[in-house]
Amino acid sequence: MPEEVTFTAADKLQIQIFEQEICPDKFDDTALPSDVHIVEYTVGGETYYDAVRAYTKADIFDAYYDKLRTIGQIVNIKSGFGRIRPNLYGKIKQ
Repeated sequence: MPEEVTFTAADKLQIQIFEQEICPDKFDDTALPSDVHIVEYTVGGETYYDAVRAYTKADIFDAYYDKLRTIGQIVNIKSGFGRIRPNLYGKIKQ
């Protein structure tokens, strides 16, 4: 994980990062809420994947865009991961 893409508490006001630098093919999402997104981004020619939860995709885009605008780019934000209903999992924690 590039140091420039670490999130502080102030950055996490709208998003909840479950795990960074995951392998999307081996990622176990069975215990996570169904509003988890996989963010694919590149930094320095390398591709990274993070599991992130937010109220809207726009919140995820805004947080990652602010971090990556000078060092990399967002490639894709995929939804549809997780198996637990979000209201049963709890609110997004900062």
